[in-house]
Amino acid sequence: MGIAEVVMSRKTSTLIEHTSEDIVGYAFVRFLKEVMERYNGSMNIVVTDFVDALPVYLYQAELLGLDVDFVNNISVIKVGGKINVGNVLYKVPIAPYPVYKTRYEDALSKIVESGEGRVQLNLQLGIEMVMNLFNRKELIEQIHDIGRHIIQNKDIVNVVFVNVEAVEKASPEALPLLRVMFPMVLQLTGEGETFTVRKSVFPRLRGIRGEV
Repeated sequence: MGIAEVVMSRKTSTLIEHTSEDIVGYAFVRFLKEVMERYNGSMNIVVTDFVDALPVYLYQAELLGLDVDFVNNISVIKVGGKINVGNVLYKVPIAPYPVYKTRYEDALSKIVESGEGRVQLNLQLGIEMVMNLFNRKELIEQIHDIGRHIIQNKDIVNVVFVNVEAVEKASPEALPLLRVMFPMVLQLTGEGETFTVRKSVFPRLRGIRGEV
């Protein structure tokens, strides 16, 4: 049972934790490709690329010999960064949280509306990079808004890859609060080649281990 099967079996928003030593690009590309094959064009997919995390992860995958050309057709919202990869539809500059929040939610809502009637998947990469830029009040507000978005938009599956080392440096309470917000939490292991389900509201998924 791979990550795609675990996450999409209940179409549940999921936090995927990793460290700086994990090869996230391998797990990300495997997950994305399997989801696309499973839904065969019936899913509306958007990647939120925080500060060029997407090109970094695709470069890792390329070095491992994985095909990444299919990503060129994926809708992308870029938050900061300078390297355009995929079909970049909106660019959100780094700004104080209230400004960033308004611009990001406006961009995401437009993409979601365009895919109405289909399963929606929002893959977020590198969010820890902006979490480290906000002050404590803004950081807590951002985490709250992530949870609010999950609860109020149940038709959207949010899959957030997060570097636990970077988040812990941003704030000691940030990671525990993020874990509370998500119905499911996975942890990459084996340098990004395997995973463990650390938390799940669904009993049969708890503790599952597998290859990505």
